[in-house]
This record gives sequence, C-alpha cells and structure tokens, in this order.
Amino acid sequence: MTKRGTREMIVDVAAGLFATVGLRRTTMETIAAAAGRGRRTLYMYFKNKAEIYDAVVDMEIKKITGPLSNLARSDEPLSVILVLYGEERARRLNDLASRNPLLLRDFAQGHSRIERLREKLHRLEIKMLKPLFKRNATGSSAPGNPSPEDYASLYLSLLRGNDRLLTKTDGLHEAIRLSSLSAWLLLRALETDYPGSVPEPESHPRKTVS
Repeated sequence: MTKRGTREMIVDVAAGLFATVGLRRTTMETIAAAAGRGRRTLYMYFKNKAEIYDAVVDMEIKKITGPLSNLARSDEPLSVILVLYGEERARRLNDLASRNPLLLRDFAQGHSRIERLREKLHRLEIKMLKPLFKRNATGSSAPGNPSPEDYASLYLSLLRGNDRLLTKTDGLHEAIRLSSLSAWLLLRALETDYPGSVPEPESHPRKTVS
C-alpha cells in the first residue's frame, strides 16, 4: 500500500471509531489496532489524535463541498440554484449524521475543538458562492451597497441556522423546508426596492474621567 493509501486507510478507520465509540474513548492505540498497524506507523503520518480528527473533518468537508461547488457553477437561474444548494447542503450534512452523528453534533453546535475547521467549510462555501452572486446580484437596490461576499455570507448564515435541526430525528425535512424559505427571503430582498435607508451609526462624545 502506498503512503497515501495508508494515510487514507488510517483516516477511514479513525472515522469509524470516532463514530462508534466517540472521540474521548478513541486513542492512538485503538486506531492502530483497528488499522492493523503499529503505533509507530501512525506517528509517521500524524503527530497525535487531534491531527487525525482534523483529517477526518477535512475528509467530510470534501464530501460536502464537491456537489455544492458543481451547483454554484451551474447555468440555472439563481432562484433554482439557491433552492437546490440549500437542499443538497442539508442532505449532505444529513448523510454525515448517519455516518458520524457525533461529528455532526459538533458541527451544528459549534464545538470549540472543530470551530477552526467549521470556519474552513464556511470560507470554502463563501468562495464558491461569491461568483454566483457576482453574476446575479448586480444592480440590486439593497442598502449599504452589499458585495457578492455580503450576499454569500447572509445566505450561509440563514442556512447554518438550520444545521442543528439535522441532529434531531426527521430533522432533514424541516431543514430543507427552512432552506427553501431562506432562498425565498433572499430572492425577495434582491427583487424588492428597499423603502428606507441604512442608518448612520450615532457618534457619542467620549467621556473623560477627571
């Protein structure tokens, strides 16, 4: 087996252990035993269990972002892409729940140990969605002259609010319903003239302590 193949095998084995016995009870020893390798082999590829956990999350991120990237580059109308993107994102995260419910719970609840990797997924999604909104959101009358990145960030904020639903039984249907509503709200905002203006922040004189 090649070095790359060995590394991927270790990550796959660790993912299964994290899913079945949990992160805390999984050790370098149990990963090595399940992989049929010695501890020394594991340390050739990873410094510690935390690095293996990060690799598992990276693997799951790729499974999520691959199909989403294809959707974001689609030539379909914006309304179709946003609805399909939200639905596919919910389904991919739901698949993650079936493979590794503990990992999805960490994603949904923003657990500190994977917050950095959760933000990595967010940055990747922003990067995918910016060109989509650049193509479709020009000329909007929205206040504050929002950029394509602003629209992408707003849309993802709406979707991420539904992630926690996927940790519940039958939460997928509700997550898809709310993701469609999120798309509708954003599309309405793009199509409707905003009746007001963005208020300027109030300036208050700084108090001095005598």
